[in-house]
Amino acid sequence: MPSAKPRANSSLGLEVWAIGSWDELTGLRSQLAGGGRLLEVGDPHVLAGPDAGRYRQYIRVHVRTSEGA
Repeated sequence: MPSAKPRANSSLGLEVWAIGSWDELTGLRSQLAGGGRLLEVGDPHVLAGPDAGRYRQYIRVHVRTSEGA
């Protein structure tokens, strides 16, 4: 059974479907990489219709957490 006590330097996995402009997705990837390690970065998909000019991208990241966070 997992311990309920938080551990220092623990981590978690995070999956994100991000939607935004090319620059917004680039900025998000940079921010996520700063807080962890990018494990998988899907190809950006161009959206159409009312979302034309925006992109959708899958990102999976391993994020470091700290005790008590």
